[in-house]
Amino acid sequence: MSDYRLKAAALIFTALGLAACSPADGDDQGKATGAQAAGQPVDAAKLDNPKPLPGDVSLPLPCGGELVLRSVYVLAQGSLDDREVHLGYPFSEGEAGYKQSFISGYRRDFINGQFSLQDLAPQWQKAVAPTLPKIDKGGPLKPMMYFIGKYEVTARQYAQVMAQAQSLASGEAPPECKADTTAAGRLPKVKLSRFEAERFAAVYSAWLLKHHRDVLPVSGRGSKAEDGGIGFVRLPTEVEWEFAARGGSQVSRLELEGRLFPRKVEGADSEGPLADWAVFNQVAGGTGQAARLMPIGTKLPNPLGLFDVIGNAAEMVQESFQLVNAGRLQGAYGGFVVKGGNYLEGEGTLFTGMRREYPLFGADGTEQRNETTGFRVAIGALSAPRSRYDELFTQWQKEGRLAGLTDDIDAAQDPTKRLDSIIAATTDPRQQAELGVVNEELKRNVSLIARQREEAAGNLIQSAALMGETINNYNIRLTNLRATQAKAEAAGDQASARMYGAAIANGRAALDGAVAIYIDNLASGTRYTDAVIQAQFQRVKEELNRKPVLGNSLVTRATLFVRHVGEYRQNRRADPATILKELLASAAPRP
Repeated sequence: MSDYRLKAAALIFTALGLAACSPADGDDQGKATGAQAAGQPVDAAKLDNPKPLPGDVSLPLPCGGELVLRSVYVLAQGSLDDREVHLGYPFSEGEAGYKQSFISGYRRDFINGQFSLQDLAPQWQKAVAPTLPKIDKGGPLKPMMYFIGKYEVTARQYAQVMAQAQSLASGEAPPECKADTTAAGRLPKVKLSRFEAERFAAVYSAWLLKHHRDVLPVSGRGSKAEDGGIGFVRLPTEVEWEFAARGGSQVSRLELEGRLFPRKVEGADSEGPLADWAVFNQVAGGTGQAARLMPIGTKLPNPLGLFDVIGNAAEMVQESFQLVNAGRLQGAYGGFVVKGGNYLEGEGTLFTGMRREYPLFGADGTEQRNETTGFRVAIGALSAPRSRYDELFTQWQKEGRLAGLTDDIDAAQDPTKRLDSIIAATTDPRQQAELGVVNEELKRNVSLIARQREEAAGNLIQSAALMGETINNYNIRLTNLRATQAKAEAAGDQASARMYGAAIANGRAALDGAVAIYIDNLASGTRYTDAVIQAQFQRVKEELNRKPVLGNSLVTRATLFVRHVGEYRQNRRADPATILKELLASAAPRP
C-alpha cells in the first residue's frame, strides 16, 4: 500500500475512532479493529451525516437522529414528461461479464422526478435551490426531482425506527430512547429480508406522517391532504438507483453511460483508484487486506454526493427482477434485485449497472437474508395526485399528436385527431373498439418518432454550435495568413506571397462552405417547432455548462443559433454576410 493510501486510511479510521492497520499488521490488528468498531464511541454529530455536503436535506429520525438525502433532478416539461436513459453495460464478446448480458446488459429506460422546487418545505427549498440549473423564466422545462438516501441505512437508524412500530400500531407511548454512539451502529444494516426493508419504510413513513408531516415534500404542495400528493419513504426503483449512482444530471451524457461514475482527482489527468470511493475485496494477487463491512461515509462520494453506491453493502431496490432481452427488460418477474456489488466482490466485477437476483425465500422457507445486502431509501409520492390531474391531462393530450412534430401540420390536419372524431361518430361498438386500438397504436408510434426528433433537434443545436466555433477558427487562420502574406509582400518575397494567396483562397472557400452548412442547419431547425427547439436548447445548455472554457463558448454559439433559427423561421432566408458577421462578433469576450 502506498504512503498516500496509508495516510488516507489512517485519517479515515481516526475520524471513526478506529485504529488504522496495514496488511503487515496481521489478524491480531484486524481483531482489535473489529472490537473497536463494536464498542468504541464516536462523535454523535457524525453518526448520521459524517460527511456533510452542500445541498444535503434530511428527515428527522426518532431519538433526535436524521436521515440525510440528496436531490436528483431531471429537466422535464412536467410530471408526465421523462428522460430516456441507458442502464446496464454493453459487454463486448470475450469481455468479463459478456456471458451474463441477460442479467446486466445494456438497455434503455426512462426517468423523471415527482417533485418541483415549489413542492418542497422551505428548509429543503433553501438547501436544494442552489444545486439546480438556472432556467430561463417562462422556459418549457423545469427541474423535476426525486430524493434518495445519501448513505445506506445504518443498523442504528434501523433500530431507532423499528422500535416505534408497536407504539404506532397500538397508540401507546413510544419506547425510551437508547443511546447508541458506537461505530457498529454506523455500519449499514444488513442481514435483513426484502420484506423487512419494506417494513422499515412503512414504519418510518407512518412515524413521519404522524410527527413531521410538514417536512415531507408534497406533489402539488398547497393542495388538500386528501389529494394524496404527500411524500412517503420507499425503496428506490432500479432506474432511480442507477441514474443516481451514475451521477445523475451532475455528469455529462457520455460519463453517464460509463462503466463507473467519474472519479476525478484534483490536479490529475487520470481518474482516481476505485478503492478511494468503494469498499471491496482487494486480496486478489496476494496484496491488500480482506475487506469487511465499513461504517457509512468512510470513502469518497460519487458526483451526486452519494456514498457506497459501489461496494460495501449491496442494496435492494423496489422492483422484482426481470431479465434483459434485446435492449429492454423481459416480461417475466423473478426474485428481488440487488445493486452495486458488495465488500466481498473483486474490483473487476464491480460496475454501476451491476445487478443480482436473489430469492425472496430461502430453501428452508424463511425470508432470504444476506450478510452482504442492505438498502438505502428514496422519497416517493403518488404519480397522479388529484391536484395534478389538469396538468397531467394537458400533457397527455399533447403526446402522440403529429402537430408536435413539425410546424406544417395544424390541429385540423392531424390524422390522430381526425380519427378521434371518426371514432366518436361511429355507432358500431365493435368497429369503435377496433378503431380505438388502431388510433392508440398510431399515437404510440407518433410519440416515439417525436422523441427521436427531439433528440435530433438537440444534436442539431450542438453541431451548429460546433460549426460556429469552426467558422471562428477558420477566420482566425485567414487573418493570420493575410498578415503573413502582407509581410511577405513588404519584404518583396513574391513567391511566398503567391503561396499564401493560394492558401487564403482555399481558406476563404472553406469559410464560405462552413457558413453555407450553418445556414442549412438553420433551415433544418425550422422543421422543428419552436417549443421543441427551446426545450432542447435548455438541455443542450445544461450539458455544455459542465464543460470548462469550450462549453462557455459553445453556449454562446448555441444561443445565437437558436436566435438565427427563429429569424429564419420568420423570413425563410438568411444573408451569409450578416450571419458571418454575427458569428464572428459572438466570439468576442462578453462584458
